[in-house]
Amino acid sequence: MSDGIQKVEQYYDEVPYDSYMFPQTAPEHLAAIAYLFGLSAPAVATARVLELGCSSAGNLIPFAVRHPQARLVGIDLSPVQIDLGKRKLEQMGLGNVELIAGDLSTMGAELGEFDYIICHGVYSWVPEPVRDAILRISRDNLAPDGIAYISYNTYPGWKGRELVRDAMLLRANQSPEEKLGRARGMIDFLHQHVDAGSVLGRALQEYQQQAHSFSDYYLMHEYLEPFNAPCYFSDFVRLAEEQGLSYLADATPATMFLGNYAPAVQGPLLAECGGSQVLLEAYLDFLTNRTFRQSLLVRQERVGDIRYQLQSDGLRTLHLAAHLPCLSGEPRFDPSEQSFGDANGRSLVLKGREVKCAAVALTEAWPNTLGMEELLAAVSRQLGSLSARAEHHLTVLFEQLVISGMARIRLEPVVARVEPCEKPCIDPALVAYVRALPEGHTPHVFNAWHETVSLDVVASHLLPLLDGSRTRADLLKCLEEAEQKDQLGFLRNGERLTAPDDLRQAREEHLDRVLQLFGLATL
Repeated sequence: MSDGIQKVEQYYDEVPYDSYMFPQTAPEHLAAIAYLFGLSAPAVATARVLELGCSSAGNLIPFAVRHPQARLVGIDLSPVQIDLGKRKLEQMGLGNVELIAGDLSTMGAELGEFDYIICHGVYSWVPEPVRDAILRISRDNLAPDGIAYISYNTYPGWKGRELVRDAMLLRANQSPEEKLGRARGMIDFLHQHVDAGSVLGRALQEYQQQAHSFSDYYLMHEYLEPFNAPCYFSDFVRLAEEQGLSYLADATPATMFLGNYAPAVQGPLLAECGGSQVLLEAYLDFLTNRTFRQSLLVRQERVGDIRYQLQSDGLRTLHLAAHLPCLSGEPRFDPSEQSFGDANGRSLVLKGREVKCAAVALTEAWPNTLGMEELLAAVSRQLGSLSARAEHHLTVLFEQLVISGMARIRLEPVVARVEPCEKPCIDPALVAYVRALPEGHTPHVFNAWHETVSLDVVASHLLPLLDGSRTRADLLKCLEEAEQKDQLGFLRNGERLTAPDDLRQAREEHLDRVLQLFGLATL
């Protein structure tokens, strides 16, 4: 093992990375993107999945729970993190995940063949031999129709951040605990005294705007590790091609579509890039000062089948989830124009009774998906009939939602809610997952979309009680007993509630919130 690799191992052993799930890496998501651009992908339910740099398996476990017939392998350089992951797997009784501690640069064919290879948050933070190994494994161990995902820091956006990192490293040369304090002190000092209009001043301002959300482990591994090697997107694609891989898409497809950028740049970029998707996205990186990429790669022999023009037939077979409340009053099921938006501030102007009705149906179904047939049926029920062009209109809506990034897509339905029942019950795997979290880890579970769901004190208390043995009244009684034992309390405007009526209302509200969090409801 080289000195550089030993340094990386030491950093992760001393400051383990909290291991969470990353929705953009979920094989269900990768399969849908491949399909969107004309490629088939291996069946997810029985997929063989390899994660390079898996930490303590936080990104693998939710997929393993959803798909017990899948086979998953995780590799990480840090024995400390692998041991944490193995303990979680043992406590949960998950037998379809194997974790390996080792150096990627020494691994290869013995690992076997995989349908999906995931490498998130590793490529830029390791020495060059390991970066080469990541691409080599992504080629040699990828199934013929497989999809590889690799994320990395990119220029030009990281040019400014490198100044911040260099300033931190100048002062932070002590133990991990001292590094963090000294690095933050350096940034505070510079922020007070550097010319705000200089390149460093602007980089510091950007950093300060984001730093409030940085955890210690993130700051340590993003800014203070021995290695952080951003690259230009075009250089990454070239290195991948040298290894026999081709660029397929970004894990956030909306960034790829020129229609999402200012009209004034669309014509010049189309003329300049000559139909090259890679060149177009390289230009867009400069336009947006992009700092991070999540690239999907396939075997080079598949490149001729990739289509960047969305096809109607493919769109109609997708399952979509979208939350699109009307932004201009109550939706009117008539030909008039109305705006519909999402939680990220994006909006679409829709007109036509069927299209607006479809937006309402999607919102009512959220976070479940609807396929084309389900959506047509929902619109027909609402309006009483469908026009001859209804399917065409909804296909155009599908395309708008996909291109704008306002919809989540899957090849199979996602049902995240269940029908109301007398005694609500959650998947026992969620309870086992929380119990298996390392001490001090922020309480959380995962949902059907491979997302982290944080748990507050009330949710953590109720989680093991949602086992199908208790009615709503029973659950409210459990909350009352926990409050009387001072295990939890209810606040309003920062003050603890004491009046019986206020407490009764708070228990009801908190129970409803937790049930909604898990997609449950009571009769």
